[in-house]
Order: sequence, then C-alpha cells, then structure tokens
Amino acid sequence: MSLSGQTIWTVERAQRRWSGLGAQHLLDPPLTAFFASRQCPGAAILIAMDWALDQAKARRVVIGGFHSPLEQSVLLLLLQAKSPVVAVLARPVAGASLKPDWKTAIAEGRMAVVSPFATSQRLTRTLAAQRNESLAHLSDTLVVAHAQPGGDLAQLLASRQHAGQLVDYLAPTI
Repeated sequence: MSLSGQTIWTVERAQRRWSGLGAQHLLDPPLTAFFASRQCPGAAILIAMDWALDQAKARRVVIGGFHSPLEQSVLLLLLQAKSPVVAVLARPVAGASLKPDWKTAIAEGRMAVVSPFATSQRLTRTLAAQRNESLAHLSDTLVVAHAQPGGDLAQLLASRQHAGQLVDYLAPTI
C-alpha cells in the first residue's frame, strides 16, 4: 500500500510489529523519545525548546507521539530545522492524514511515521498511554520536559526507570 507515493512497510522492533511510512532506517538505535504532559510550566517549555534546538543541531533522531502542545512545538522546531524525526501515531499509518510538512519531511528522507496499531480507533487516554508505552520500549533514552505528578506519563516514566531505562528530566518536577 502507498500513501503520497511512499510504500508502507512493516518491521519488528522492541517485541512489537510496527507499520511505517518514510525513512525506516530512522528506527535504528539510538533513539531518544521526547515526552511532555499536556500542561507544562513556562520553565519546562523554555528548557525543552533549547533541548530541541540542540537535538536539531546535532541531527539526533527524536521520536515521539507529538500530541501535547509542547511536543507539537518541539516537532515543529525539528521539522523546520530539517532534523530527523520519528512520529508515532495512535492509529494505523494506512489511511492516516498527514500534514504537508510531514509529507515534505518524508519525501526528503528525514522522517518516519510509524504505528504499533493495526486497527483504527478513536483516540482515547488509554490508546495514547499504549502508544507512549510502545514508543518508550522502542527508545534508548526517554527525555521529559514535564510529567504531571500522578498522571499517566509520570506512571509510565516511573515504570521505565524501574525497568532500568534511562529517563532524563529536563526540568525539575513541581
């Protein structure tokens, strides 16, 4: 199947089957996942944007769901800087509607859009949590601008730290 002239591929990574579109090699390690809760303090936003700029300058692959407002801002910065990015959807890649800047980045070989989901569902908190869990397993390092204490993201991060995964908090939690 193809979308915008690109072929949808499948690959096994982190004990999951992923479908994807774009630059498949971007899934090769090391991968740094970026997370931020929906609401973040101003200090976390500033630190995260500086971090994203550093990632773009170094051309490090950043992976994320890019759903929260800060995650979307980081993605926009990375795309504008022509830095490599992997966006993880909480729905199947086949049939997904992609933004024009995503299509451009895919065509230029600097973006992959992937999903661990085979069936389409309405985005729910549970589905977003499953997506975040999947992308955390796929990543080597988790970078967090802010995780709302007691929230789903904070629980995921605690679980990954307990499993021995590196979690780097950019700003102190409030």
